[in-house]
Amino acid sequence: MNPRIRLMPSPLATPGTSTGSTSHGYNLEIKDVRTSDAGDYVCQLGTIVPREIVHTLEVMIPPKIDFVQPPSRLDASKGSAIRLECRASGNPQPKVIWTRKNNVMPNGEANVTGNVLEIMHATRHTAGLYRCTADNRVGQTDTREIFVNVLYAPDIEVERGFIHTGVGFEAQLTCVVHAEPQPHVIWYKDTTQLGTTEQHSQQNRGNKYSLIIRNVTYSDLGNYTCQASNSLGRDRGYLTLSGIPSICFFDSPTLGHYRDQYNITWTVQSYSPIREYRLFYRKQLAKSYMYHDKENQIFSANKYNSPYGLGLENQWENVVIPEVYDEQGLRYRSFAGYEHVQTNTRHRRSFLIKGLTPATNYEAKLQARNEHGWNKLSSIFHFTTASEDQEPSAQPAVLHGLLDKEFFSSSNQLKSTLFSIVFSIFSTIFLTIFVLPSST
Repeated sequence: MNPRIRLMPSPLATPGTSTGSTSHGYNLEIKDVRTSDAGDYVCQLGTIVPREIVHTLEVMIPPKIDFVQPPSRLDASKGSAIRLECRASGNPQPKVIWTRKNNVMPNGEANVTGNVLEIMHATRHTAGLYRCTADNRVGQTDTREIFVNVLYAPDIEVERGFIHTGVGFEAQLTCVVHAEPQPHVIWYKDTTQLGTTEQHSQQNRGNKYSLIIRNVTYSDLGNYTCQASNSLGRDRGYLTLSGIPSICFFDSPTLGHYRDQYNITWTVQSYSPIREYRLFYRKQLAKSYMYHDKENQIFSANKYNSPYGLGLENQWENVVIPEVYDEQGLRYRSFAGYEHVQTNTRHRRSFLIKGLTPATNYEAKLQARNEHGWNKLSSIFHFTTASEDQEPSAQPAVLHGLLDKEFFSSSNQLKSTLFSIVFSIFSTIFLTIFVLPSST
């Protein structure tokens, strides 16, 4: 007799008898149930007509992972196939679910169900900590982890290929390097390898590798290369450190306030003083085959004025707008109503375009030049003249001055005008303080 199994009498109420009248039955008690105890149990009744009662015992077993391949880690080459296997037992049979820690699965799903997980083409995005979880809703789930490490040659992403800076400022060039094993990164200026000096330093945080240039000089401007290498290969990223202005950005409203003129406003960043601007504008063609110039190219005024075979109606008007400086290189107000609005490296300007057609669509592009040269052309900006002039009271406050291309015909004229204004002011003060009191 199995000591874990015993037959115990149990009082049973006899149907049809008065309260308290009982007969006796039996219970089968099994202690410390095991999987081998599962099955059918038959109770036979010794009556005139023999009777049998069958009880089925099903043993519920929590999930347990019995087999994992690979056991804990897999190193795979880029492009190779990956196979992960996880098998579990339990009753009912557990379901195996695959997940990836802090990430979705390579197919974009949150999880994948099945004993086997296959990835046909490994990339650097495949790497991570994979978890297989067995669950049959009996007790606690069971989990195993496999770390997948994908080995590949360096792959460089350049954060900004064109970095604007200025002499005397600090500049930072950054390459994002993806590689496994860990790469060795070298910086070059043209073909010269750069080391760590008081002016140049290198640092990396995670997969970001930076070259920091303190107190930029003219000789620091130019082309740079970040080169990353490991046992599987190498890659290069190319950057340019330049002092030219950034691309201009138009920020004036697209709908003008006047019939025949439009005040166009723009912003540009430059670490050096702006020497001049070159503004191009023309009527926007209504035809569907309207020619569009290539974005972000540098054009001379003559080249940009060519009609490109579309007729004279497509010609660009171009205006050169110089900044005004005195002998010390300091910018000054050239006439009443014109102001220089600048915040650190941010320059804001406007120009009043005259002689336009009412209620007409126009397009414009702009370039800026400082001591280092011209920047690339801005994107096309579209604006429309008003059908009727608005009242002055309806105009919004303007914090910047107006430029008129006719005003800049001669720099000598500017200086003489300014001198006349200053001389008149001092003459009035002198007469008021010294001459008039003595005459009285």
